[in-house]
Amino acid sequence: MTFLFSGSLLRYVGYRRQIIYEASTIDAALRVLFAEYPELEGLLMNPDKTLKRTMRLAINNEVIHSDLTRPLSAGDSVEIMTAISGG
Repeated sequence: MTFLFSGSLLRYVGYRRQIIYEASTIDAALRVLFAEYPELEGLLMNPDKTLKRTMRLAINNEVIHSDLTRPLSAGDSVEIMTAISGG
């Protein structure tokens, strides 16, 4: 699976737009990502290991809100985005 990054998140991953890992679920992929980039965990996750309200994950362009146990396939892409609000 491939994590995709853009915008302000790029600085946390050494300005890499794509990072490829082998993982069977979103949760497993995030654990590997956080092991390599520990600053991301505090940025993306609440202390109870749920995704912060200000962050969004999209698997193959489908936004998910809380199901971090969702299975992944080798060809899946997971985009990590900051939620945008405004008026």
